[in-house]
Amino acid sequence: MMSVATGFALIGFELMNDSNRRGEWRAWLEESGREVIALDARQVGEFAGNALELSGSDRRALAQAARAAASLRPDQRAVIERSAALLPLAVPTIERAGGSVRCMLAGIHLARR
Repeated sequence: MMSVATGFALIGFELMNDSNRRGEWRAWLEESGREVIALDARQVGEFAGNALELSGSDRRALAQAARAAASLRPDQRAVIERSAALLPLAVPTIERAGGSVRCMLAGIHLARR
């Protein structure tokens, strides 16, 4: 339902029951300097919010299921591609069990040494 990257955030606002919380989340994300990409219920169902930003030596990439990447509109892709390359991965076996790319990866959030 949500993925927060360095320059953008993917989030399924319409699936949040509390409209006040929707506004709070949007404001917090925008205040953090991220571009907000609102996902609709169909895109959330295609795992578009189940993504993880990866940092490489020269660029960031957004690891996301191929079906999730295919659900994005061109304007949403453009926002992502301003700060990260799209990295669509075919993971049908994981999806069959109800998971997606983010479920397969572990984030390391340590400061560089």
